[in-house]
Formats: sequence, C-alpha cells, structure tokens
Amino acid sequence: MRRILLALAIPVMLAAAPARALEPFKIYDRFGDKTIDQDRWLDGEKVRVIKGGQMQLMQRSYGQTISDFGVTPTNWHTNVSIPGWVTSLKARITVSALETTSCPTNTTPGDARARILASLFNAYIPLTGSQLNDVLAQVRLYRASSSTDPAGLLQVQGILYICTSTDCNSATTIGNVVDLGTVMVGTPTTVSLQWDRPGKTVYFSREGGPTGTVAYAESDVQAPSFLFKQLSTRVVAPNCMSAPRVSGMVDALFDNVSVNQSAAAIP
Repeated sequence: MRRILLALAIPVMLAAAPARALEPFKIYDRFGDKTIDQDRWLDGEKVRVIKGGQMQLMQRSYGQTISDFGVTPTNWHTNVSIPGWVTSLKARITVSALETTSCPTNTTPGDARARILASLFNAYIPLTGSQLNDVLAQVRLYRASSSTDPAGLLQVQGILYICTSTDCNSATTIGNVVDLGTVMVGTPTTVSLQWDRPGKTVYFSREGGPTGTVAYAESDVQAPSFLFKQLSTRVVAPNCMSAPRVSGMVDALFDNVSVNQSAAAIP
C-alpha cells in the first residue's frame, strides 16, 4: 500500500511546480519583398521547372561576407540521364534576365551565365570525389560585372578547360576561348558543342553565326571523375565584408535540346 501512495505522489508534486515563462513570438519575415531577404536568410533563390514548353533555370546567389577577397560561385542545373552516351549537346537558350554586381572593396568582378556543359574525360588519373584534372566543355551566354558592353548585351563563348581544383571552381583554359558573337537579353540563340574524340577536337557553334574548334593534346583515355551533360546556370558573386551582401542572378529558358543521334535512340 505504501508503494502505491508514493507513486501517486510524484505526479502531484510535478503538477505543483510553477510553469516557466516562455518568450512571446514576433514576426521574422512576411516575405513582402520581391526577393528573399539576404539579411534574414542564408540561401538564395532557385527555380527548375517546365514553363511554357521550355525548361526554366533561375538562380539568385550571394557572395560571402567574411572577407573582401575572392568570390562565391554557385551552380544550378539539370542533367541528362545517360551522359556516357552523349558526345554532342545542342540547345536554344533565352536569357530572360541577368544581374551582376560588384563589391567596392573587392577588385574581383562577378559574373552570371547560362550554358550547356559537358564533362568529357580526365587528363590523368581520376580521384574519387574530386574533379581535379577533369576536362569540361561549355558554350555560355555570359556577362561580367566589369563589362563595358551596352546594357543587356551578353557574350557567347565556347570554352574547353581542365579543372585545377577538386570542385572545379578554378580551372585552366585549353586553347583559346571561341568567340561566338553576342546576343541581347531576351533574344533566343541556339548553341552546340560536339566532341570528336578520335580527332581530339571539340567543335563549338552557334546556329546562323560563328563556329570554332579547340584541339587538345591531353590523354583522353580516362573517364571523368564526375560524368555529366547538363543545362546549367552559374552565378559568381564577389565576397564583400565592408558593404551590403553582393548578389548575382540569371533567369534562362532552354528548349529544342538535341544530342547525338545514337544517344537519342537510347530509351
């Protein structure tokens, strides 16, 4: 009987303890601004959706605030499901909007781009989890914050390059950058890249415009550490400690995507 009384006494004692006063709520963000508040949220904005019969990729990304040195690159993309079979990639790209900004105390410019991007091979010995020495090709619609071009004018460029860091945020260009002209924001343009592996050459072109090639001497017998073929956007935002957080934005539509015939035939 004594044991029962003791057990019943415990909840009574707990109930008698005074409740701790909790701090009241206060609104943090009603999301009334046009963009995500950079002072209240760490992450930027990203969209990947089919819109009006086109793939829309949009990102707004920010630089870090811990220094006035260097940049913070951020990628956003969608990948082909059978990248190993794809040796050619073509798409019509329309950059609907693009913003680049700079930091007054950081001399490194920012940039933004929309692109088709392909990893081709590793020039040495692939390392698990590292893009070091992976060789990539891209055609990009690009603008830097330091550009003196008229507002809304984008450079169209073909580039073959080798990754010099594990995340490929630093790289060395192989051969020359292929100049494929310019295009205005809001104007669609069709671009392509084709890998001629036996000829050790990558072909870059723009429909109705310039073409160019880049040859390479590197060994291409090894597959890349990260194998992909993708539609992609990228924002490079300068880090800025002494001024408001720096951002960049690109909003692009992709359609009429084509690959080499043998890859397209694979279900």
